[in-house]
Amino acid sequence: ERIFVVKLLLDANTPNRVAGAVGFSLRENKVYVFKCNACLVASGGAVNVYRPRSTGEGKGRAWYPVWNAGSGYTLVAQAGGEMTMMENRFCPARFKDGYGPVGAWFLLFKAKAVNALGEDYCVTNDDMIKGYREKGYAKGHIIPTCLRNHMMLAEMQAGRGPIYMDTATALQTTFATLDKKQQKHLESEAWEDFLDMCVGQANLWACMNIEPEKVGSEIMPTEPYLLGSHSGCCGIWCSGPDEDWVPDSYKIKADNGKVYNRMTSVNGLFIAGDCVGASGHKFSSGSHAEGRIAAKQLVRWVVDHKDYKPAIKETDEELKKMIYAPYYNYEAGKAASTDPVVNPSYITPRNFMDRLMKATDEYGAGCSTYYRTSAKLLETGMTLLDMLDEDSKKLAARDLHELLRCWEQYHR
Repeated sequence: ERIFVVKLLLDANTPNRVAGAVGFSLRENKVYVFKCNACLVASGGAVNVYRPRSTGEGKGRAWYPVWNAGSGYTLVAQAGGEMTMMENRFCPARFKDGYGPVGAWFLLFKAKAVNALGEDYCVTNDDMIKGYREKGYAKGHIIPTCLRNHMMLAEMQAGRGPIYMDTATALQTTFATLDKKQQKHLESEAWEDFLDMCVGQANLWACMNIEPEKVGSEIMPTEPYLLGSHSGCCGIWCSGPDEDWVPDSYKIKADNGKVYNRMTSVNGLFIAGDCVGASGHKFSSGSHAEGRIAAKQLVRWVVDHKDYKPAIKETDEELKKMIYAPYYNYEAGKAASTDPVVNPSYITPRNFMDRLMKATDEYGAGCSTYYRTSAKLLETGMTLLDMLDEDSKKLAARDLHELLRCWEQYHR
């Protein structure tokens, strides 16, 4: 938990073969070089690639884990692993600013989302999904989440926002058929389940003078996240199981001709959870199961390659210089200004993060453009990211914490 892995290391003698990893301690000045027969990457998705809706000291508030820096995608991509569906982003509807989940209200209390006029916009905008319904995507009384969000954004652009979760009507309707004891039991169960997922929502309601049993709460799509386990499916391509019903195109044959479930296109490199692409809707329990599958296959790999001796091409000194480069940048340039945050010789991780978020948000279909972009906007965004990539070599860290932030931003 106290070592941040910066890069995977390939074998010096065997092509396309993972041999280890390098990282650094967050508590002392130590670089760790790991040698391995096989490696499992399960480091979550990518948050704060896009500018969040929260600002200032609350900027770390996000729906998905804020410490997910996209490290898994970067580590495997740099090692030569094949990626898949990286254009897929996830923008769930959540309670605005608190990021509390809406599913419990929609499913348990049968709540409806309404516009500022109190209208059920899924009814008033029914024509919007006529084409989808004809193609079989929105049959029955349940409208898929992505289409509901599409309607929500149309309402806001038409000036009929804010959008509210009608919590008051939902609770009153549900309680109408229950006695006082049943009401209290359901209420306590619902609040416990809800706050387990987002206890900060209670703080937001308190500071905004909101009693959800009396008035509705704003909902809004979040900033885009990159993930492969919830309702998103970007990530790394890996092998499926070696079963007859699995198409050959879903299997990756290793150097020994065998198929190892959840192994990437790099020999000995396995993945699970958000790192796995084209495999959405696993959620927490599915990711846990996938981790067990990958671990068992990893053990099988090690048994099949018990005579393997990892050989790392880079020297310890080369790896140390790479890891601590941001610190060396700071030491070399700190005399150029009186303010350590503004310097002509280097860029701080916070300023680097702000540049990244500005480019992705404004040109890569973020919140500020209502999730819209174009070919020309994307070209401009990529130009800005190319310059940011160039400037990443000038990232600077004053201490171990900033060193962590530098490498997190680089991975993003």
